[in-house]
Amino acid sequence: MTETIDYLKLEQVLHQGDADFTVAESQAIACGVLVVNIAADKLAWVKLIVGDVDTNNNNQHRAIASLGELFEQTKYQLQDSNLEFNLLLPDDDDPISHRFNSVQDWCRGFLTGIAMSGIKLEGDNSALPEDTRDLLMDFANISSSGDFDFDEEEGKNAESEIALAEIIEYLRMGTLLINEELQPIKSSSVIH
Repeated sequence: MTETIDYLKLEQVLHQGDADFTVAESQAIACGVLVVNIAADKLAWVKLIVGDVDTNNNNQHRAIASLGELFEQTKYQLQDSNLEFNLLLPDDDDPISHRFNSVQDWCRGFLTGIAMSGIKLEGDNSALPEDTRDLLMDFANISSSGDFDFDEEEGKNAESEIALAEIIEYLRMGTLLINEELQPIKSSSVIH
């Protein structure tokens, strides 16, 4: 499970397979579902991402197989004690505005996955740990923050790059914290 999924290749496969969501959204929905229930139903998630399955569509079959790999890798990363989990987003070579839009898509996807798992995002969610409630609010704020005025000119966007990197790291660690709060990793009962 150490092989990294190539964002661009997966995006192309999903597009050719007529998937309803982007790579960032797809991974995020998986994260949202898995942080609530690590044994979540992969098939239900795939059906959401792909929509109606056409048994004669080979491109869709490739997309489904790739999505299965994405789900399993995401599940593995969320359980990894070395904190190797990473958000699946466009490369740093893409324009910063596109990468930020993908971060917003990722946040919306994560919240979709959380909601699919039965957690209320609005109203009384006091049963959730306080840090999880705060993080979900932050994810919602990032997802709906609108456009940012990034300076795309080379050499002038260092501050924007740093800010985006900090947001991505915040989302990564926030996801891991939510996962730990909702499903604490069981420590081994074996004494070493």
